[in-house]
Amino acid sequence: MKRFACLLIAVLLLLPSTACTIETRQDKVLNSLGRYESKQLWTHGEFQDYTDFGLYSYSSAKLNDNQYFKLVSETDIELLYAFVDNFEQWIETFRSNDPDDELVANYAFDRSLIDTEDYFYIYEGENYSKFGCYDMWIFDAQTYTLYYFHHNI
Repeated sequence: MKRFACLLIAVLLLLPSTACTIETRQDKVLNSLGRYESKQLWTHGEFQDYTDFGLYSYSSAKLNDNQYFKLVSETDIELLYAFVDNFEQWIETFRSNDPDDELVANYAFDRSLIDTEDYFYIYEGENYSKFGCYDMWIFDAQTYTLYYFHHNI
């Protein structure tokens, strides 16, 4: 019983630092663009296994010399499509299990908006297989909308 209690305490002490790491990365990327006007975020799952989709609206954004975002090139478009494909496969899986899920009901992304005037940043979690854990941000320069995709399963 004492071992279990010690293990439980150790796990509880480590949880905030793990969550903080994720929050800090997201905050740093968002803060690098300047202040957003509005935010919408939908989630499926809980604790460690979850998927998010978000929309952030900006009236202006700091994209020149941004340490995270880079301009989309023709070759980047296929990479972005691969991540969107993976994300949408998960959306379809969630839809088959629960069509009323908040993420499923609110997911709306049109891949045709991706062009070479946009910016993106992808973070892939260490120690995961391809598409196992990632954050992807696509900034649509025409509408000043930031699309956020997070997947961790």
